[in-house]
Amino acid sequence: MNSVTNSITNLLINITTNTNSSVDASLDAALANLADISVGQTPSIWPLAWGWWVLILLVVVIIFGTFWIATRYFNKHKLKRSALKAIENISHSESQALSKLHAILRSAVMHYFPFENLNSLRGLAWQERLQVSAKQNKQVDEQCLLQLTQLEASLYTKKPSISVDDAKNAVYLWIKHCLPPASAELQNTETSVPSRKGDKHV
Repeated sequence: MNSVTNSITNLLINITTNTNSSVDASLDAALANLADISVGQTPSIWPLAWGWWVLILLVVVIIFGTFWIATRYFNKHKLKRSALKAIENISHSESQALSKLHAILRSAVMHYFPFENLNSLRGLAWQERLQVSAKQNKQVDEQCLLQLTQLEASLYTKKPSISVDDAKNAVYLWIKHCLPPASAELQNTETSVPSRKGDKHV
């Protein structure tokens, strides 16, 4: 009885083994015939979508616009910076200190108000020019304008009515706060200066 049972068991094991071997062989053959899995190509950023082109164009415009504004501002204030530095370098012990201060002031005004007849302004006409530019600047008060008047008057007298230090402060203050002029002021000056061409005072 036991031998019969063992025989049947061995027969079943052999059948199962053969079946598994056959299945494994068939599976291996099927897998061997399969092609490799393709993951495809990595998506490219080109060509860019129109939104990216708009963003790039906007960034370029901002960069060039900022550079243009900065360059224009620097060039516009270049002479002003030079004038302020020149004023600081003038010593109160210099014999021609007042003349130099007045020359710096006139040169700065001529640069920012480039009209041929502006150079001929003297006395009241010149003081009026300084007052017009100072109207919109609270930092330039009546005391400063009075000192600028005294500075010009001192050029024609042996005994100046103003000290070099006071003149330096007045000229420095006016140039610092009144230059460069606003576009509207520049246009108004261009149309109004010709009527003052013959107005001179010594």
